[in-house]
Amino acid sequence: MECAVIPINRSDFTFESAFSAIVRTYELVRPEKFIILYAEFNDVHLRKLEKLFEELNSHHVEVVKKKLDMKSFDDFKKMIEEETKSCDKVFLIPTSGANIVAVYLTLLHAEDKGKYPLINYLFAFGPWIRYYYPFVPRSLEEKLLLGYSNIAGVNLDLNLEDYIERDLEFTAIIQLTAEKLNKFNSEEKDISLRVRGKEILNTSATSYDKAKKSLSMFIQDDELRENILKLAGAYKILVDGEEIEKVAYGRPLLIDTNLIYYGIHTHEIRDLVIPYCVHNEVLMTVNKKGKDEAFSNAVFMVYDTLRAKSRMLPSENTICDVAIPKIEADLIKNYLVVTADKRAYQRWKRLAISSYADVRLANVEGERTSYAEVTSVIFNLAAILHFMKVEGVEVCIKNNCVKIDDVAKEVELK
Repeated sequence: MECAVIPINRSDFTFESAFSAIVRTYELVRPEKFIILYAEFNDVHLRKLEKLFEELNSHHVEVVKKKLDMKSFDDFKKMIEEETKSCDKVFLIPTSGANIVAVYLTLLHAEDKGKYPLINYLFAFGPWIRYYYPFVPRSLEEKLLLGYSNIAGVNLDLNLEDYIERDLEFTAIIQLTAEKLNKFNSEEKDISLRVRGKEILNTSATSYDKAKKSLSMFIQDDELRENILKLAGAYKILVDGEEIEKVAYGRPLLIDTNLIYYGIHTHEIRDLVIPYCVHNEVLMTVNKKGKDEAFSNAVFMVYDTLRAKSRMLPSENTICDVAIPKIEADLIKNYLVVTADKRAYQRWKRLAISSYADVRLANVEGERTSYAEVTSVIFNLAAILHFMKVEGVEVCIKNNCVKIDDVAKEVELK
């Protein structure tokens, strides 16, 4: 019998990393038994994983949960040996574990590489922050395997319906599209966006200029096409020449409405704060009729998914130019406050807000071209174009394609 040991006790992205590690391990090596090691403070994440455990049980996979009582390596080794005494091979997966557990698993692997192969997964959160496997492309969750090479392929056959966030349509479309793409069971990396058979963007030869030209067949307005790429997160958001992720690291980031339009939802911001005035401005834009109505609808769907993952902060019921500098000082003391509106920035720097918060000006400059970033742009573009009523949108891995219209119908039906 083959088994797998997966700890759940890292301090960040605990649930996401654990879920990803369990599903990736299942599809790769099909263990008959999972031993889940968890710390008491991670009990909440364990409860969130229960539906996954039930689904594994339905595939005749045993799941044993063992509370960690960290002592010496010898005690840890004895506990693993006791739990895996009926296993011929035990895969050790340190990815979702704290440093000390990862070290102990590595030491165990070093003692007997044949019995204890090690699998580590390299997660690419970044623009995919808060998404997790199989709701991200498989190529973003690369495996590093030590002591074992007999991987025949992958087979993702789990029903993970309970983890689709159907109350957030934008998120659900991205989740389901990625899952369906992964169920082609391909380990290819070349992912592309197509509209009515025409390739718009791909990961192997990325060109946003070409993407805008290709989109002109379906969207004639040059400025609108550029705004669609911005909303999809195709460009860097810079603050004083540095990427906003770096500037915001370790402190809350309070945003003005314009950051929504620049695709802030695709940037790895750990503590993003939205004042109510942003909510009001987005709603006012969405309710306007005219040539940009379809795009405004897409903006609202993006905002809706961002709002669910962020903190909301009270502000006056007026435009953000006025409301943000009047937010109670104690609520945003030492916050990073960012706008892309130069005139608003210049006014705020002269007001009291600049004495208790770090007010900065952002601009969009430079393309985001890493593999994780381009895949994120592809999936976001697919969802945005759908909400703009563009038909025939597909996300493909080689020539296996997922039709976004079909995915959206599936989201609506449930």
